[in-house]
Amino acid sequence: MNTTEQTEHPPQSLDQIPVTRTLIDQLYSYGKINRQARNAALQHLIPHTQWGVWASRLLLGLGVCLVLSGVIYFFAFNWAKLLPAHKLGGIQFAIIASIIAACVCGLPRLSGQLALISASVFVGAFLAVFGQIYQTGADAYQLFMVWSLLIFGWTILSRFAAHWVLWLVIFNVFLGLCWEQVPISRSWIGPDWSPLILPLLACFNGLVLCTREILSNKTSFRWLAAKWTRWIILIPILVLLNIPILLLIADPDQAYEGVFIGSFVGAIGHICVYVYYRKIVRDIWSLAAITISALIIVETLAIRVLFEILMDEEELGLLLMGIVTIGIITGFTMYLRHLTRVLNEENKKQSTEKPAISEKEDMGASDA
Repeated sequence: MNTTEQTEHPPQSLDQIPVTRTLIDQLYSYGKINRQARNAALQHLIPHTQWGVWASRLLLGLGVCLVLSGVIYFFAFNWAKLLPAHKLGGIQFAIIASIIAACVCGLPRLSGQLALISASVFVGAFLAVFGQIYQTGADAYQLFMVWSLLIFGWTILSRFAAHWVLWLVIFNVFLGLCWEQVPISRSWIGPDWSPLILPLLACFNGLVLCTREILSNKTSFRWLAAKWTRWIILIPILVLLNIPILLLIADPDQAYEGVFIGSFVGAIGHICVYVYYRKIVRDIWSLAAITISALIIVETLAIRVLFEILMDEEELGLLLMGIVTIGIITGFTMYLRHLTRVLNEENKKQSTEKPAISEKEDMGASDA
């Protein structure tokens, strides 16, 4: 074998591999370490005194949320008694103070990140107050559009997942309001197409989720590697995909073009995310969320069918609905347990194949 055919990135030594809880759990699931070694490693990695750090971070985040809500309610409650200069000047002072606090604390620290998030929230408050004072006549979607554009630069600089979540919420609200206030209110399309915003939002957030999955594997985007950043995007996507399907099942006679298209996109979306997290990423928690979403659809369909068949027998219908519900939940639970067992076996098989492949590459390199 030629030396140029070897892998570009040589394997890391043991002292170069970062120790994380995910790595310890994988070693335990692959059978490389026993339970006692796992517990000792976790106790060394995450000592019992660490709860104080998590508690302080939680209290800091809650304190910032309470302060922000207090500022917003202060302006709302004392709106008639405040002069326009006091309203605008107070919010501008809050924005400047938050930016200074972020610079002083530093963005690598949690306090600096929360200060920058506070500045982003105060920007939205300033836009709302400005629009109320001068009666600009702008639609609500324009406020959220400008808000998302103004804080986009801060969001990029923050490199903080929670800041990106805030920006995504604002941008999703902008898209939803824009759909209701532009094409529908101006009669560009009929009201029957109103539910189409649900699959559109699901597709947009699906692109965001794909971007997260791609970037989280790179070293410069380690702040996206936390699993909650995946679930906080995946769960709203499943909800958006689920709603048109439930509307079609609940009342098919009143389902128009938007509901039919949304249901089709919802079914395709469920299949796509299931295949991705089953064959590529293999995340059991994401598969559990997808399974629960499918369970809700199947349960709604079963109740609809029983309601149509036993419309005149309410007592018998309720009894059968309970029995069917128990059966469906039991079946999905057994499937999840089977899926967990299969994923563990696949991971163990993959871990045993990797050393064999590396040994063959080493033998080929030595022969060359």
